[in-house]
Amino acid sequence: MPYLGRALNIDVMYCGIIKFNDLKREGAIMKNNLVKNKWRWIISIFFLIFAMFAAIMHQIKGGGPSGSASVDALCPFGGLETLFSLIKDGSYISKITPSSVVLLIAVLILAVLFGKVFCGYICPLGTIQSLFNKLAKKLKIKQLKPNKHVDKILRYSKYVVLFVVLFITYKAGELILRPLDPWASFMHLGSGLEVFEEFLIGVIILALIIISSLFIERAWCRYFCPLGAALAIISPIRIFKIKRNSSSCTGCMECTKNCPMGLSVHSDDSPSSMECISCGECISSCPVEKTLETKRGRLAVSPGKTATILVIFLVLFIGANIFTGNFKTSLSNKAVLTESEVLDPENIKGYMTINDVCEEFNIEPSILLEYCGLPEDTELDIPVKDLKESLKEEGIDFETDNLREVVEEINNLDNNI
Repeated sequence: MPYLGRALNIDVMYCGIIKFNDLKREGAIMKNNLVKNKWRWIISIFFLIFAMFAAIMHQIKGGGPSGSASVDALCPFGGLETLFSLIKDGSYISKITPSSVVLLIAVLILAVLFGKVFCGYICPLGTIQSLFNKLAKKLKIKQLKPNKHVDKILRYSKYVVLFVVLFITYKAGELILRPLDPWASFMHLGSGLEVFEEFLIGVIILALIIISSLFIERAWCRYFCPLGAALAIISPIRIFKIKRNSSSCTGCMECTKNCPMGLSVHSDDSPSSMECISCGECISSCPVEKTLETKRGRLAVSPGKTATILVIFLVLFIGANIFTGNFKTSLSNKAVLTESEVLDPENIKGYMTINDVCEEFNIEPSILLEYCGLPEDTELDIPVKDLKESLKEEGIDFETDNLREVVEEINNLDNNI
C-alpha cells in the first residue's frame, strides 16, 4: 500500500507538471503569435482608434461641407448600398458620399489580391470582437464550439442578410435599415442617450455581438456580416492563397486553434476558403517554418509583407483620390437637398444653418424667422442642431423638423401664387 500511495503521488505530480507546462506553452504561443503577427495588430488597432476619433469629431463638428466625415462616408458597405442608385440615376442615396464608393473599390481590389483581408486587418468591428475574445480567454471563459452542421448552416445566414439589406435599400432608395446597423450604433455612442432615439435596436445588436464574442470569436463575422458575405463571394478568385505543406505539417493543430473564424486549417492543403479573413494568425502560430504560407505559385508573402502591401496600397489609392478630388466625404447642400431634381425640405439636415436653407430655397431670412416664430436676433450661421440648444435656454422649442415644415409651407405658398 505505501508503494501504491507513492505511485499515486508521483502520477499526480507528473500530471500537474504536464498541465503547468501545457499552460506555459499556450501562453508562450499566444505571445509568440502577437510578436510574429504584430503588424496586423498594429494596423487593426490604428483603424479602430481612427474610427473612434472620426466618430468623436463628427459629434463635435457635425456633418456637411464644413463638418467632419460621418460613419456612412467612411464605410465601404455604403458604396455597395448606393451602387444601384449610382448606376440607375447617377446619384447617391441619402447619407452616402463618393468616399464610400472609393473605399468599396479599394476593398474589392484588396479582395482580389488577398481575399477578405479588409476583415482581418482593417474592420474595426472585427477588431473589437477579437479583443473581447482575447479578454475572455484571459479570464478563462469557456469557448463554445458550435455543432459542425449548425455552424455550416449559420454561415449561410450572412448571405441572406446581404440580400435583404441590399434589396430593401435599393427598393426604398435610402438607408431604411440604418437604425439596425451595429457599426453605425457604435460610432454614435458619443452622442450619449441620444443614440437610443435612432439606434435602440442597433445598440442591442451591438451588445449581443460583444457578448457573443466572449464565447465565440468573431461570431458576427462568421454568421451575419453582410460586407463579409459580399467579400466572400469574391474571395475564391483571390491571387494569393494560403497553402499548407502536408509533408512538413506535424498535425499539432495550432493553426486551427488560433483561427478566429473557426476553420479547420490543419486538414486542408489550401485553407483559403470563402470564410478565411487572411489575418495570418494560422501562419504565425505554425511551429514549422514554411508549412503554411500565403502564396501564388512559388512567390510567398509573409503576414508582415501583406501588411506592408496593404498600407502602401491604401495610402497611394486613397491619397490619389483625395488629390484628384474624388474622395469627398460630404456633398454640397444643394446635392443633399435635391430629390428627383427638385429641392426637398425633408432633406434639410441638422448641420445646415438657417442661412444655408434660405440660400438654397431662395427665402428671405427675416421671412423664415417670422414663420418659425423665432426672434429677429436669432443666429443664422450656426447649425440648426446647435441653434436648438441655445433657443432652449430662452424657452423656445425648435427642432430641425420645425424648419422642414416651415420651408415646406413657404414653398407651397410660393407655388400657389
